[in-house]
Amino acid sequence: MKIKYSPVHTDNQNMDIEYVDENTIMIDGEPYEFDPESVVWEDIAEQTKGVILEAKRDEKGELWLVVRRFYTQLAWPEWDTGDYHD
Repeated sequence: MKIKYSPVHTDNQNMDIEYVDENTIMIDGEPYEFDPESVVWEDIAEQTKGVILEAKRDEKGELWLVVRRFYTQLAWPEWDTGDYHD
């Protein structure tokens, strides 16, 4: 699974994002599970209320996600490189 963050600065909320397995991610205690064969979730941003902005699989079957991530620190977060992370 590859995850890219869409950072949002806030004064009162950090998000807890946890890798569970190659088809599941836990965000703030809520599991999001994906079909291991394909992602047919074109309206994922709407269905997850903007928590997950994009989900797709590549030709090798690896899951690629864009996840909205709230953070509270004043400096730009070191985890946001603009790239996908393992």
